Amino acid sequence: MEPQLTQRPALKRGCRLSTIEPLLLIPEGALRLQGPGRRILELCDGERSLADVIDELQAEYASAEPSKMSGEVVAFLKALAERGAIEFL
Repeated sequence: MEPQLTQRPALKRGCRLSTIEPLLLIPEGALRLQGPGRRILELCDGERSLADVIDELQAEYASAEPSKMSGEVVAFLKALAERGAIEFL
């Protein structure tokens, strides 16, 4: 199922960002984060909508093409949702 821009992504219970390394700690282990992956997840606090997350990233990475960024953020979060690491509220 494709996440909607009005939904609010959040880490699922038992998942958290490592404070030492660029890792997402999940109950089954850890996922290494690359590029803006950590920043994307920092914005997924359950309060911001997916559209808000994308807008904030676009402001931080102004040289990135908006449609490409949007697609990549959605694909990244969708893959993490399939792994059980995030949920859309």
